[in-house]
Amino acid sequence: MRAVFAAFLLFASCTTSPATTPAAQLPANNNPIQMNRDAAASRGPVRNLAAQSGEEIVTIRYWKIKKGAFPQFMQASQTGIWPFFEKIGARIVGMWQVIPPPDGKEASPNYDEVYLTTRYASVAHWAATRDAAAMGGDGPDYAALQAALAVRQSLTIETKITFLQGATGPLGPVYLPGTGEKFVAAP
Repeated sequence: MRAVFAAFLLFASCTTSPATTPAAQLPANNNPIQMNRDAAASRGPVRNLAAQSGEEIVTIRYWKIKKGAFPQFMQASQTGIWPFFEKIGARIVGMWQVIPPPDGKEASPNYDEVYLTTRYASVAHWAATRDAAAMGGDGPDYAALQAALAVRQSLTIETKITFLQGATGPLGPVYLPGTGEKFVAAP
C-alpha cells in the first residue's frame, strides 16, 4: 500500500508538458542590463534537459559604478550572482576593477570602472540566462540572485555588454535548458 501511495505522490507532484518555446527563440526580456524579475511569480522547480553544445561565446560586461563601491559590488557578485549563474551553466572568468597604470592617467574621481568576463555555451545560452528562474528554479538561491542584482543595480551608473567569439580554454560552460514541465504541489 505504501508503494502505491508513493507512486501516487510522485505522479501528482510531477506533471509534464512539452516546452512550447523553441530553444533558439530569445526570451521576451533579453535586455542585457535587466534580468526577468517577474519570473518568481511564474516559475517553480526546474528539471533540465541534457547539456546542449553550441558555438561558445564570451561576454565582457563593463560598468561605471559609484566611487569606492567595488568591494560591495564584488561581494554581491561573488555571493549572490555567480553561484546561480554557475548553476545554470555559465562560467565566470573573473571581475576586475580598472586601476591606473604606473606613470599613467589617474582614475576618475567620480566613478570606478569594472569589467566582468563570462563564458556561455552559445548566444542562445546567454539569452536563456536572462530568465534565470526558467533554468535554475525560483528557490532561495534565486532570491539571493535577485537581492544581489538589486545591490549591483543600486551601485551602477552605466553598463554595457560586448559579445566575443573565438578560441577559449578547456572546461567550457554547459547549457542545460529547462524541460518546460510544470510541477504541482502534492496534496
